[in-house]
Amino acid sequence: MKEIVLIFVTFSLVTAHVTRDWSKSIPARKIHPTGHRQLAFSESTRIVGGNEAPRNSLRYQVGVRLLYNGATSFCGASLISRRYVLTAAHCLADDDLVSLEVLLGAHNISATESTQQRIPTTTFKIHEKYNRQEIANDLATVYLPTPANLNSNVQLIALPSRADVSNSFVGSQAVASGWGYNSQSVTVISDVLRYVNVPIIANNVCRDSLGSYVTNSIICTGGAGRKGVCPGDSGGPLVASGKLVGVTSFASGSGCEAGNPSAYSRVTAYLDWIAANSDVVIS
Repeated sequence: MKEIVLIFVTFSLVTAHVTRDWSKSIPARKIHPTGHRQLAFSESTRIVGGNEAPRNSLRYQVGVRLLYNGATSFCGASLISRRYVLTAAHCLADDDLVSLEVLLGAHNISATESTQQRIPTTTFKIHEKYNRQEIANDLATVYLPTPANLNSNVQLIALPSRADVSNSFVGSQAVASGWGYNSQSVTVISDVLRYVNVPIIANNVCRDSLGSYVTNSIICTGGAGRKGVCPGDSGGPLVASGKLVGVTSFASGSGCEAGNPSAYSRVTAYLDWIAANSDVVIS
């Protein structure tokens, strides 16, 4: 069976006070098909083959700092309403998780920017049928007790409509984004938000590289030109035609620069679940 990597983060030790340097939250936790977990402290972690995003151009992009007792980790997310963000279940499925800090309107996560909104929360919902071993139903919502202030730097991302359920989006150009590593040789996540333009490919093509984990509830992008997502980008957005079509989930264990596809939870497969676990109204 093929080795698969959840696009996650390892833990970075912190002192008793919470550090504001989000770049100290380092990626990546590997999951083998057997379910055996290995820590891969710096092997494969941020948008690869892409570019730094123009400042505050991806206004729906969210950073999520995960706080544990004496440790932190990092994931991406998308702002789907003033009260909710959408992310990956594997980011939150840890019994040792204490709280979250949600970051909106950021470009440089290590800087104090006037555009940033930092919202602490302890309320989130993991998909009831999330399965780490099968990498199934890798989706979660996070509740913001303080609603997001929408402005020129922070905006919602549109979700697909129910009419889009039958649309595979194959052949569409999409944008993936996040603060993960941009090569396999670095050891910290990116200070600045990065993005990459990638094509959406058919699931049967993706399955040739990633195996049976690619179900109908997965959407994939091609990795030609060494383009794709890496650990640290977990939970982040895949956007096509102005709509959130995917939530970053997993990639090949061969490494982020191997040119293999990247896999995301297919948002159109979860519209009912998202509507039931947020305040978003889906038409």
